[in-house]
Amino acid sequence: MATGRSSFAKRQRDMAKKAKAQAKREKRLERGEFDEDADDGQTVDDGPKLSNDDIMARIEDLHRRYDDGQMDLDTFDEQRAELMAQISVD
Repeated sequence: MATGRSSFAKRQRDMAKKAKAQAKREKRLERGEFDEDADDGQTVDDGPKLSNDDIMARIEDLHRRYDDGQMDLDTFDEQRAELMAQISVD
């Protein structure tokens, strides 16, 4: 019977994946705060605002994709926070 502990290689892969996600997150934040005219085709809040119903539909889809294993927790949390920040309170 196998033990419940992870192998050294698996821990290294997990740590590398987390470091890569952190670097990606920092790059996005840096680009969003300091470079609003990014050359990658993405706009920073220049598009039309979504309605709260549209945002909630996207959050529901995000939860479904996370539950299906299509994304990791870091990506899920990041995208969910971005969507939640767009909700307007009247």
